[in-house]
Amino acid sequence: MMRFELLGPVRAWRDDEEIGLGTPQQRALLALLLLHEGRLVETDTALDVLWGERTPRGGRGTVRTYVYRLRPLLGAGAVIESTSNGYVLGLRDATLDVNGFLRLTDQAYEAGRRGDPGGAARCLRQALGAWHGQALAGVRGIFFESERDRLEELRLAALEELHAAELELGERPGLTAELRTAVAAHPLRERLHEQLMLSLYRSGRRADALAAYRDARKVLREELGVDPGAGLDRLHSRILHTDPALDVRRAARPPVPSQLPPDLSAFTGRAAEIAELTAALHDTSGPPVAGITGLGGTGRTTLAVRVAHLLRDRFPDGQFYADLGGDDTPAEPADVLGRFLRALGVEQPAATLGERAAQWRTAVSGRRLLVVLDSADAAGQVRPLLPASPGCAVLVTARRRIIDLPGVHWHRLGVLPPHDALELLATISGRGRVYAEREASERLVAACSYHPLSVEVAAARLAARPSWTIDEILAQLEDDLRRPVVMHEDCAIVDRPFRDAEAHMDTRRRAAFHLAAFPDCRQLSPAAAAALLDLPVDRAKALMEALVDLHVVETGPGGYHYLGLVKAFARRQALDGLGRARLGQALRRLLRHYLADGSADPSDVRAVRDQAAALLDAAPVRVPERVDRHRHTYRRGGPQGQGVTVRGAVRDR
Repeated sequence: MMRFELLGPVRAWRDDEEIGLGTPQQRALLALLLLHEGRLVETDTALDVLWGERTPRGGRGTVRTYVYRLRPLLGAGAVIESTSNGYVLGLRDATLDVNGFLRLTDQAYEAGRRGDPGGAARCLRQALGAWHGQALAGVRGIFFESERDRLEELRLAALEELHAAELELGERPGLTAELRTAVAAHPLRERLHEQLMLSLYRSGRRADALAAYRDARKVLREELGVDPGAGLDRLHSRILHTDPALDVRRAARPPVPSQLPPDLSAFTGRAAEIAELTAALHDTSGPPVAGITGLGGTGRTTLAVRVAHLLRDRFPDGQFYADLGGDDTPAEPADVLGRFLRALGVEQPAATLGERAAQWRTAVSGRRLLVVLDSADAAGQVRPLLPASPGCAVLVTARRRIIDLPGVHWHRLGVLPPHDALELLATISGRGRVYAEREASERLVAACSYHPLSVEVAAARLAARPSWTIDEILAQLEDDLRRPVVMHEDCAIVDRPFRDAEAHMDTRRRAAFHLAAFPDCRQLSPAAAAALLDLPVDRAKALMEALVDLHVVETGPGGYHYLGLVKAFARRQALDGLGRARLGQALRRLLRHYLADGSADPSDVRAVRDQAAALLDAAPVRVPERVDRHRHTYRRGGPQGQGVTVRGAVRDR
């Protein structure tokens, strides 16, 4: 990111490193182009600005040389384009302090018109903070003198508006001293004299306020030969008569918003994720936006709330939180903005979404706010809620990456590392018990696939069975999750994230999710997945990648694999929904691929072969041609016409 400064010496920066801009004349040409950013500067105009009537012979060539030297210095951040009669500078990945100053002052004046002096003061302080001395310092010429005067007038107008807003808010420590300094620097600006008098009067210094009027009258008479204007005279008279309307009317300030949900005392691990998100939210080039995605139950919201609490001191003007409801019950951004605006003291938010979004951006300008948007589903839901002020930051959680929301630093949240999962189990169910049976506890969290929600459920069951060993809890949990006769309530909680993910799949993805989980192999290469799903490799890979995006399938160098709990859930669904015949066909396709390919892990080949044989042995027999009612047997044709007899109940076909 490049930034250019004209509100002080003419300078340019790339990130935190200043760029040398060459000779004073070359620097002046850049300043000229920046002041006309996006507009044509004719070569004749450049010659007149740089040299006036003393344009050297070959001046046009010198201007071309300056442009030639500036282009590599500016890089892609700012591009100087040549035309037939001049040059146009366009800012791409760059900022100009003059533009920022004008934008902030416009926001401040709009806030003042809405009756929001606090918002106006914040914007004006930020705008005036962009100044670093006299504008366009270091470049000479009549044109630059005129521009310097214009910019200085804008600065003084902003300074007067800032003092007016602060006087309306109430006396601020140091305000009177600042006004004395401003009056001494600009003794002919009557509004500054008025503001100094009012500040003195409201500080209980009525005599000093009247003396300030006498000083103003003396300066105006000596310098201009005129008496004070009507505004100064009117204020003098009101101070003489102690007009009660001059006393500040202090509006009740709304409390600083602090809307974050409570942080969990049992929070465990996630040190690397916290460091990554904290770094992303430290970006000072603009209001940073960080996002957290991941499978349900991995703790997206819990992590976002933890990070927000850790950073709250960096955002003293407030922390906002909104549950956007995902795609089940999505919150309307206009409603969320209404709540946010009222929390900032805006009593009557505008009627439309666009107007509320503009109000929100204005209200937060100059503030340092943190906004947590939980369970977002779409860019249109998030975009109106984003502040534009560089002092703000946003943390978003979502089921999956919102690809049409640019500029977000997304982090995919996975399961816990084994030691953190063990620590979570110990924190909830008791450290003494867990570490006394450490090996069994490690097997328990492994059976939970280190999935935070599943570990919490196991810890709750452990706490509810104080007389059971951890191995007994593990055996019961495995039976409930893998071979449930009646699904226990807490196991249904474990399954819920997988059911939610499944609900967001179309028919093809749901079938692939179930079928790819069925083989007894550790992972599937894209070619193996294609054989199993009976699809071309590219289509099978696209389906598996879609499941990765939904966080129900993991990906790695060797292909695709499932977390143990997710695999157990998907296999149950496969058995219930796809039927043994279809599953058997899929296993045979996979086995044929393994045997033809030759690169599969031998243990995977044996496991799938044994699984296919076991599935065939357990398959119910379809009855074809005839039924022998006397022997109570079914007969069906074998591969070469051989009969196969299966004893069982007789049913007419």
